[in-house]
Amino acid sequence: MGKWYRKAVSKAAVLIVGILSGAAFLTSFAVGTTFAGTVNPAEIMTMVNQPYEESVDFKAAVNESVAQVFNMFRLKNFFEMDGAYNSEKPVDVMEYYRDGRSDGEYSSGIVYTMGDLVEWGEDFSSDSNDDYTENEVIVCQRPDGGYYYYYLDEFLSLFRSGELSMEFDDGYTSQEFYLQGLENSMYESSGAAGGMKIYGSDGNLLYTDCWNFGQTLREKFAPLGAENLLQIVNNSENLNGRLSSAYDALEMTLGTIYNEYALYESGWDYLEEGNTNLTYLYINTDTKRIETNKSEYKNYEDAEKNLEAMKSGDHVKYMFVYPKLKDFETNMNVSAAGEWEVVKSQRMSRESGIIFAASVDTSYPIQDQFYEGRESYERNVPFLRYSMTALIAGAALLLVSTVWLAVVSGKRPEDEEIHLSSFDRWKTELGAAVVIIIWAVVTWIAIGGGYVAGSWSELNDAVTYYAESLGGVPQLYSAMFTQALGMSDVTAVFLYGVFTFLCFFWGFTSLIRRIKAKSLWKGSLLYALIRFTRLVMDARSVTVRAGILFFAFLFVQWMAILVRSGSTVLLALAADIAAAWLVLSSAMAKNRIKKGIEEIAGGNLEYRIELAGLRGEDRKLADKVNDIGSGLNKAVDEAMRNERLKTDLITNVSHDIKTPLTSIINYVDILKRSNIADEKIRGYLDILEAKAQRLKTLTEDVVEASKVSSGNINLEYMDVDLRELVRQTEGELAEKFAARNLTVVLNMPEEPAVIHVDGRRMWRVLENIFGNAAKYAMPGTRVYADLTLSAEKVEFSLKNVSEQQLNFSANELTERFIRGDLSRSTEGSGLGLSIAKSLTDRQSGEFELYLDGDLFRVNIRFPRRPAAQEKNE
Repeated sequence: MGKWYRKAVSKAAVLIVGILSGAAFLTSFAVGTTFAGTVNPAEIMTMVNQPYEESVDFKAAVNESVAQVFNMFRLKNFFEMDGAYNSEKPVDVMEYYRDGRSDGEYSSGIVYTMGDLVEWGEDFSSDSNDDYTENEVIVCQRPDGGYYYYYLDEFLSLFRSGELSMEFDDGYTSQEFYLQGLENSMYESSGAAGGMKIYGSDGNLLYTDCWNFGQTLREKFAPLGAENLLQIVNNSENLNGRLSSAYDALEMTLGTIYNEYALYESGWDYLEEGNTNLTYLYINTDTKRIETNKSEYKNYEDAEKNLEAMKSGDHVKYMFVYPKLKDFETNMNVSAAGEWEVVKSQRMSRESGIIFAASVDTSYPIQDQFYEGRESYERNVPFLRYSMTALIAGAALLLVSTVWLAVVSGKRPEDEEIHLSSFDRWKTELGAAVVIIIWAVVTWIAIGGGYVAGSWSELNDAVTYYAESLGGVPQLYSAMFTQALGMSDVTAVFLYGVFTFLCFFWGFTSLIRRIKAKSLWKGSLLYALIRFTRLVMDARSVTVRAGILFFAFLFVQWMAILVRSGSTVLLALAADIAAAWLVLSSAMAKNRIKKGIEEIAGGNLEYRIELAGLRGEDRKLADKVNDIGSGLNKAVDEAMRNERLKTDLITNVSHDIKTPLTSIINYVDILKRSNIADEKIRGYLDILEAKAQRLKTLTEDVVEASKVSSGNINLEYMDVDLRELVRQTEGELAEKFAARNLTVVLNMPEEPAVIHVDGRRMWRVLENIFGNAAKYAMPGTRVYADLTLSAEKVEFSLKNVSEQQLNFSANELTERFIRGDLSRSTEGSGLGLSIAKSLTDRQSGEFELYLDGDLFRVNIRFPRRPAAQEKNE
């Protein structure tokens, strides 16, 4: 279980936890802020434990209801005379445009009856496109700087009748031409024709300029006291030059008055006693006027007593606004100055003697918007709590997962190396751009297309409310009141969160691995650019010429593009031909050099690159390659001569050693057969015999290794049943195994394991392998010899546990004079496995060594002789 946290399974599990916890964090954040209507964590945590009556939702509901009360007062005051609707009531549109009221001053003079404006407004709201056709106005400027307005038809008829005439100082513009231009909606600004003068029929100068004001509102009704709007504007000093303001006021009035009339007609039943938990009391101490929705509060003499009654009781929230801020009273969670200013901002309550009181029965005996708001609030607050809990848990798990992955990224249990993925080898900026672009594109599609949170409201403050007319009764909406999140919405956000944090961990873990491997900077495009620039500067003897040619080519091309003359085009064409010739000739030269390198690398050291047609650096490079071929040829010849000399030397020396060594062994044998009584001398003879035999074996191994490595051996191939050869070898070395208390376990197939090899050399391979196990296996253990067959192969495997620690690689054991016993306390030349591998390779076999801790294994594979061939032969 060492370093289990680095295993791929552990990292995958942590990654999944991190992605899911991140998605849960994002989903909880979205749900919580949507329910709360704010992204302020302090406000959200306050709302979690806050009763409805202390919430900003309740406060906003009260404010909205109060606003509805004052709007009722305003509309009644606007549409009624003597307490009833009067269609003949005069309305000054400029006053209505300014403050939404009409108090009877009529200062602007643009006055219509209420009935005309309501009827006109209904028509205007239904189809305003027909209200701006064929009603153009001409503006004329008087010599004193004032203005006079005509309708176009009226203006043209005055010229036709001769009552007006037009002159121009330039001598080119005629009256007919200019009037035709005005009729065609031209000349829409002053000064269109310089030096214009318009005279009356008596020859007096009336105007110094005129132009087309443009299409204006078609007048369905005339104002009171005039035939049309222009008549009032022309006769009013206050409106002279302000025709645009007059039309803006009229258009705004028509656009809103019908909607307000419809609201006035629908009534305020929802604010009446018995239909709402809200009680309001409006007291004008100057006029002793009372406005209230509670019948028992309508007596002015009982106002003080009624105010006390409104704030009495255990289930009442109230707010009293007096003329002075210091007298403000409330038990709601509101700002005194803010609420006082909201109420006083109602223009009709700016009188000094106004008292306004509002209270809400929080036992909610009536199922109005306050009752529904409380029900929705208490239904949604638990979800808000759950989302906050999930938010905190998700954030904690996300943090732990992020730190965990930062620690283990790039690490594996088996070593301390930093392992990079293929993506980590991308350039740093390119990898970051890929992650960011993929995330941004999917985000744009998901959110911009409405697939994620498409039906959710924007995250607004909780005090933001919406009004919607439903059956004539305004309904209050807030996040906590009305948010109903379906599983499809939550699932879409969760899946988007999974994708987002998948991209995050993809980029994050890659960044960590790059930092650990110190490749963040060295693997960046900027580093590559700087390094490339440095290499270019270092090789400036070559790059300067190429750079000059390249920029000269670009200069010619851009000059041809910008100048576009015949000479520059011909010059660019010549440059293109020259560039094509250089590129193609260089490509052919590089191909010729490449072929030469491939030939020499393939062993054809006599190959020479043809130098004809090569120029410059290509010719120098080809010449160097030819020199390399010649040098390699000489080196190979020299190496072969040296190898032959070494082989001859080893063979001759071994032969010279073998002759006296044989004599020594024979004389030792003779001495041992003599009747020598001295035990010490007999011991010396035993040692001398053992060392002589070891020297003989070493000499034979050296000669054998030399012959095998030089290829100076003859192989006599035959079909051999490897089973028999293994049993024979094991039997001949049984004494050595028994001497070290080793048990050989043979696993042999029933079928013949026939291979085509040199039997004598194959026996030598097996002898070396078994002998190696007999020397180095841990005493008292088992040695496993397994022979397996497949359709194409015969494989022999020998396994044992080493007595000595194997602190080197498997490849080193097949080198010459390398022994498993580094202390060299056991017999052996260090050539056994090297000879076995060389003989196996010479016979078209495969020889492999595996080390796993102290487990040593040899695998030998040979092609299997087909069964039909075995039978025939």
